[in-house]
Amino acid sequence: MSRVILLVLLGVVAAYYFPDSRQMLIEVAQPILVPVEKWSTQEEMSQVGRNVIEHERLTGQLPDRRSWLAWLDYRYPTEDLKRDPWDTVYQLKVWADSIGIVSYGPDLTGFTEDDFQVVVPRQRARGR
Repeated sequence: MSRVILLVLLGVVAAYYFPDSRQMLIEVAQPILVPVEKWSTQEEMSQVGRNVIEHERLTGQLPDRRSWLAWLDYRYPTEDLKRDPWDTVYQLKVWADSIGIVSYGPDLTGFTEDDFQVVVPRQRARGR
């Protein structure tokens, strides 16, 4: 473990002192950084999903496509809480039994292999 920490520290120092090496270090670290960023983002996405479910419980309605951005703006006044690590706004998918909060991932493009989502079950009342 201490070797890994030493390598990371050396990489940071090299990137700081040798700006030309920054891009190379980013490319080398990309296979490690992307999964870590996805993992750390999943809890934030889960919280957004739980907030959507709470909104439905309180109002009887989910935000739809037209009101999704306005709902995010109302619920999260700062930009970092409504965007993924790649600065793309979270998307909402709705199914009868659940909702999904979607990130377009590092390529910033929807419906590609690097997209990921967190699914939160809906608590639907009977008779609805």
